[in-house]
Amino acid sequence: MKNGSVIITGASDGIGKAMALEFSRKGWSLGLIARRAELLEQVRAECLKSGAPQVFVRAVDVSNEAEFEKALDSLDHDLGGATAFIANAGITGRSSLGPDAWSSAKRVLEVNVLSAIHGLEHMKLKMLSRKRGILAGVSSIAGARGMPTSGAYATSKAALTNHLEGLRVDLKPHGIAVVTIVPGFIRTALTTHNKGKMPFLMEVDDAARVFVSGVIAKRAWSIAPAPFRIIYPLIQMLPRSWFDFLMSRLYRTIRG
Repeated sequence: MKNGSVIITGASDGIGKAMALEFSRKGWSLGLIARRAELLEQVRAECLKSGAPQVFVRAVDVSNEAEFEKALDSLDHDLGGATAFIANAGITGRSSLGPDAWSSAKRVLEVNVLSAIHGLEHMKLKMLSRKRGILAGVSSIAGARGMPTSGAYATSKAALTNHLEGLRVDLKPHGIAVVTIVPGFIRTALTTHNKGKMPFLMEVDDAARVFVSGVIAKRAWSIAPAPFRIIYPLIQMLPRSWFDFLMSRLYRTIRG
């Protein structure tokens, strides 16, 4: 997998930027998508300095379908047919009890579900024509169950997880691997709104090494921090009454 190439959405900061830098250190060429052009150019310079042979960027909002497809087509062409695509762009948001509840939830679902699946499906067609490739999506531990104060976010990640699982089975006979990336608590801008203690909090660069390794190795699941490899299925198996009791208290601690 040396000299591979990857397109990453949401690459201007957080996990997306950290993965871009990790791919750079491994000698991969990059196609980076995010809304903020200035930050993208900074990431581009860092990736080139870190060892990426080529870095192409497109400043696009992934929820703009026409512009998103145009950016994917352009980057895929620039890279000579991307080896991998990672649907990383995502937003978070707490559940609201006020009049803005629907508008807030809708935006989370538009970006985290519709835009992520749009990118995966668009790149799937290109990889099918080449009979090779890796599709990956950044889900979350929150997708294991409906999480307190995070209903729309948890829903969005559960939907993405299920879509990736279906793709994995469908595409395996065609030579295309599908990787579900599952972060637990990672130190990024998205977790700064939590004022309490986050279990097993992991530095973003350390998490990126795990996730990039998982993509390159074509592992079906790539989960970090490591304890969540056990915690994730346990959360799914908890009886409803236990889940309600434990999660209501845990999230009060996390939110601070």
